[in-house]
Amino acid sequence: MKLFSGTTNQDFSDRIANQLNINLSSLQISTFSDGEIKVTINECIRQEDCIVIQSTCRNNDNNTSVNDSLMELLIIIDALKRGSAKSVNIIMPYYGYQRQDRKDYSRAPISASIVAKCLESLNINKIIVFDLHAGQISGFFSNNCSLDNLYSEQYFLKYIREFIVPKYDLDDIIVVSPDEGATKNNYRIASYLGCDIASIFKNRKKDNEVNVMKLIGNVKDKIVIMVDDIIDTAGTACAASKLLKEEGAKEIYFFVCHGLFSGNALQKLQQSHFTKVVVTNTVPYTHDILINPLIDIIDVSWLCSEAIYRHLNGISISELYNEDIFNEKLKGLNILTPT
Repeated sequence: MKLFSGTTNQDFSDRIANQLNINLSSLQISTFSDGEIKVTINECIRQEDCIVIQSTCRNNDNNTSVNDSLMELLIIIDALKRGSAKSVNIIMPYYGYQRQDRKDYSRAPISASIVAKCLESLNINKIIVFDLHAGQISGFFSNNCSLDNLYSEQYFLKYIREFIVPKYDLDDIIVVSPDEGATKNNYRIASYLGCDIASIFKNRKKDNEVNVMKLIGNVKDKIVIMVDDIIDTAGTACAASKLLKEEGAKEIYFFVCHGLFSGNALQKLQQSHFTKVVVTNTVPYTHDILINPLIDIIDVSWLCSEAIYRHLNGISISELYNEDIFNEKLKGLNILTPT
């Protein structure tokens, strides 16, 4: 096996390599003066199973975009295929354009499908992602290129059981779905914990802006837990925290897989009513986010490395979603701290 990393989330790639007890293979990525990307593979890959790790988002310096990361990934794949790799498997912790997964207005593109077609056109063998915004995205890939969607849910449950449940009576904890799309996941979390559930109804006026938000349920004097897949500008999340506080919530914990934190999201969160915002390291983070006491970042590289190992060795990945098996294999949570 050869393990390669793009430039978007180098820290995550290093952690996976460490989990697998191998070194990252030599890959040189540079740009021409006009921004064109150049890729050079510095070792033989003939008849090797090659793994490429690349989140298609901006990097932690905010000087690249989703498009830069995606183009870089496509060029790396082409270089590996032309180098006669036995198989090319993609680890895309964050799937760029995943929020554009359906045609919900006239003449709308389905951009998540375009990304899938671009990847499939290069004849990749496997793609592994974390917490897709919508499960139907996996249907954009054919049987020749299957997709495995890994879930951060078990990490969140472990965090809740270790850091929240011991401090409060379970009757005082309630899980609140931030919108109708997240209801099923939040209901499952509530079922595992054995606590009540409520929901927030919201209607968007435009992207990243909500004009109607209503709470369905009672959160008075409750410890609220919300789980979602993406936080971007944090406008909607902060509005939800305000609504919950006005309805009498004592503390509010927000769990999100992909913490994009675009624009002035960090400033908004500082002024919000959240007790803690918990994200994973599927995307890179700036130093300001790493040192922020409001934000905890869970390292999910173990699950990703385990999925890689199981895929290449023909072992079931789905059993990792079993809470007992997950807790048996993952000895402890790793909360990231700045280095």
